[in-house]
Amino acid sequence: MRIIAGSLRGRRLQGPGAGDLDIRPTSDRAREALFSILQKWPMGPFLDLFGGTGAVAMEACSRGYEPVICIEKSSEALKLILANARGTRVQVLRQDVRMLQPTDLPQQAVIFVDPPYEVSAVLWSELAPRLGTCLLPAGILVWETDHRTQLSPLPGLFLEASRPYGAACFHFFRR
Repeated sequence: MRIIAGSLRGRRLQGPGAGDLDIRPTSDRAREALFSILQKWPMGPFLDLFGGTGAVAMEACSRGYEPVICIEKSSEALKLILANARGTRVQVLRQDVRMLQPTDLPQQAVIFVDPPYEVSAVLWSELAPRLGTCLLPAGILVWETDHRTQLSPLPGLFLEASRPYGAACFHFFRR
């Protein structure tokens, strides 16, 4: 894995060990597509939830989003994120995303959520209403799922687009 563009372009990132199926990094190709799409929305604060390796947060930092916050609760993933964030402005927090409250976070231009695929739809119903209130008026909520998962409509969040990339699919929501 590597950073695709920006000030950290080409920087190699540590990934999970062989056979570690608990951490599923967003592929370079999918990250490149994600940030190409995000060019339509204003830059600003970027929040990466279920950070995994931190690759999305590092890409956001490299491309000029600021501040960038990456939240993860797994100690194994946290080790990767901290190693990958060394020398960057990415703020790394160890916390259970499900415990976050809207008052815990400043307003965000982009909230990227990449939970474990097997619980993505359940977490969508639980977390998305709270996260929607954390978006700046022109902000965007990006929820990554596997390509088969459909997310049910929720009051206050409107589906802007869904884009599949291999096994992954990005769903873009605005307030």
